[in-house]
Amino acid sequence: MENQIRQLQFRLKRQGMLEIEAWLEPLLAVDLCGYEIRQAVLELLALDLPELLAMMHGEKDVPDVLRPCLGVMR
Repeated sequence: MENQIRQLQFRLKRQGMLEIEAWLEPLLAVDLCGYEIRQAVLELLALDLPELLAMMHGEKDVPDVLRPCLGVMR
């Protein structure tokens, strides 16, 4: 899964989406052993860029288990 996160970050960098790439950086430090966290990260990785942007700007909900690591308040 770490490779998938890195691939997404690489794709974002290539497309000039450095702000989203930096926002997702903390996912690399998350303990991915828990089922809920793994599922939430997989869901996040499956999103399109507009959906990630909406999450980053608070226009779309971030999965609860990922809120602390992505610095999202309720």
